[in-house]
Amino acid sequence: MKKDISVALIAIVIVLALAFGLSQMRPDLPLTPSAPYAESIGHVAPGAKPSAKTGRVVMHVNKEPITEAEFMAFLAAIPENQRGVFASAAGKRELANEIVRMKALEQEAHRLGLDSDPEVNTQMDLVRTQITAQLALQKIVQQSAEKEIAAAYEREKKNSPPSLRHIVVAYQGGMVPPRTQNQQPPTVEQAVQKATAIVARLRGGADFADLAKKESDDVQSGQHGGSLGPVNPSQLPPEIGTVVSKLKPGQYSDPVRTQFGVHIFNVAEPTLEDLKPMLMQQVQQQIAQDTVTRLQKAADVELDPQFFPAVPPGPSRPAQVPVTPPGRG
Repeated sequence: MKKDISVALIAIVIVLALAFGLSQMRPDLPLTPSAPYAESIGHVAPGAKPSAKTGRVVMHVNKEPITEAEFMAFLAAIPENQRGVFASAAGKRELANEIVRMKALEQEAHRLGLDSDPEVNTQMDLVRTQITAQLALQKIVQQSAEKEIAAAYEREKKNSPPSLRHIVVAYQGGMVPPRTQNQQPPTVEQAVQKATAIVARLRGGADFADLAKKESDDVQSGQHGGSLGPVNPSQLPPEIGTVVSKLKPGQYSDPVRTQFGVHIFNVAEPTLEDLKPMLMQQVQQQIAQDTVTRLQKAADVELDPQFFPAVPPGPSRPAQVPVTPPGRG
């Protein structure tokens, strides 16, 4: 666990290293005269401007309160696949130690007068602009995406492969275990008989999704009505693809034995839920691009001609700085 925590904190160390690297790239500037450091740990350096904070305070660094929201924001800056190691008591303590290091350095920067450095403030303004712009774009995309997703579904569903559903009956020696733990699976003959009875119920009008939830030994797909999502038959194993390719929407296959179990297949037009993950990404990206273009064209821009001289005619132009789509930065 200790090793996992140390690995996860590499992301934080990288951030600190980048910040240090930026500071080394800045020209040497005279430091602002600073007040002496508070000798007592119970006081913040003189001249510090305490900020009013609301919410539950979970820790203090030199009497500066750190709220739960600040702690969680620090946690959110860590890559998602590494956050789990901080769920334990040891992980939370280690993360608190990292916050102490950063806060102590921040307080030292204040003591040295660095927070009054004009160039530092310029960099802080740039970071603030980037964050607020990103949040604005994210909110606009969230408000518009649900409205656009239905129209995108109508355009794409005809060009998408059919949605494949199946009900699986386990058998002795098959790779899919019975849905009931410690239950002896039936023989192959018994599994085929059970599957044949299910097909008869389906062709008699029974609902496929209901039967999949109640009868399928593939519990994971059964929870979703047996849905496997849009699937191109050519990408399936031959013994399955041959059967599926002959089915029309609404038809049910006869029992098909594979190494997993005995299957009953059904194809249908892909639903909105089937295509939503793929469509949402496309819609969000398009909305983000359209929004940035619209706001850019509507912006009232004035350029200082001395700082921005006229561009001579020519085929080459500087590359456009990309705008990060919401959730990608």
